[in-house]
Amino acid sequence: MIKLRAVKIAIAASLLASLFTHIASADPDHDFSNVDCNDEKIRGLLLETYNEIKSNSDSPTVIDTYDQTTVTGGKNKLICHGIYEFSDGDKLNMTYKLYKNSIGQFISSFDPDTDN
Repeated sequence: MIKLRAVKIAIAASLLASLFTHIASADPDHDFSNVDCNDEKIRGLLLETYNEIKSNSDSPTVIDTYDQTTVTGGKNKLICHGIYEFSDGDKLNMTYKLYKNSIGQFISSFDPDTDN
């Protein structure tokens, strides 16, 4: 179960990095202050992209993401927290973080809650 969660987290991190890096590459500075992490369109994009990345592996797919809250949104920074449900019945509470490092590159991290 722990190895499966690690795979899910790695895939989720890749998903979100590619999604937000694409946004960032088109606009070096981006204002995320109006992003609603629980917006159906954003959740739909996350599900679709996650499952496309996963298509070359045997990992379970994400079937739902919900109760997403925008913890912080601003210039070059976004933090979201919510639940991801997988096709194997597993659910993970995770926090997504997007920010710029000191050389201007967007960095993404996806961290599961310690009580999962």
